[in-house]
Amino acid sequence: MSFLERACRQAWERVRRGYYDVGWRQDAEPPSLVDNLTSRPALICEVKRSSPTMGRIRPDLRIGEALEEIRRGGGDAVSILTDPDNFQGSLRDLKHASESSGLPTLMKDFIVSERQIEAAWRSGASAILLIYPVFKRGLSSISLREAINTAHSLGLEVILEVFDGGLGEALDTDSDLVGVNSRNLDTLEVDLWRAYRMIKEYEGDAWRIVAESGIRSPHDVRTFMELGVSRFLVGTSIMSSRSISSKIRELKEGAT
Repeated sequence: MSFLERACRQAWERVRRGYYDVGWRQDAEPPSLVDNLTSRPALICEVKRSSPTMGRIRPDLRIGEALEEIRRGGGDAVSILTDPDNFQGSLRDLKHASESSGLPTLMKDFIVSERQIEAAWRSGASAILLIYPVFKRGLSSISLREAINTAHSLGLEVILEVFDGGLGEALDTDSDLVGVNSRNLDTLEVDLWRAYRMIKEYEGDAWRIVAESGIRSPHDVRTFMELGVSRFLVGTSIMSSRSISSKIRELKEGAT
């Protein structure tokens, strides 16, 4: 069983046991993720305590302190992992970030049910991440179109992620942005050049593309910017650095 299949099974178990049935609801309208990613480069900074490949990354992370460092470093948006099984993620982290960061928030999870999309809305998220192969392989209870329409009906924007091809197909959907993940979610292998080739071979307008995973240096950022990509989702290299804010500034300022 691939990691993606296992993660989706775990997501289904969380849905069944009511993990996503949160009782809160944010009243304020969240800021637009798309509208806030206008700088070159623009960084969606991911808050994560651990990962399946790295183990503990920042186990003592305090969400408020991390958000303050992201703001101080000039991060453009915040990605919050809400999968507790693989990333020590938390819906409460998403709620906290949506309430206090002043930045757009992205709920990142293995979304297989409308109940998860509603949880994102209830937690005040600006956007959700959907994984294209989850829907192509029938690992979700709803179709991709239904998931995107449900998100949009709740005022949520959508990043649709690909990692094993299908970039053109993903860009033909109604998603707001398309993420190209350098990490293969079946094997967890990271290959920046595979993602680079996917984008280069597309030869279309890259303004909707977000480069995800494996970004560690200003050189990595510049490499994708040469293809017209200006938006990046960066987690491990930021969270594993001694100073979150300094790493964000390094990636943003060193790439220009």
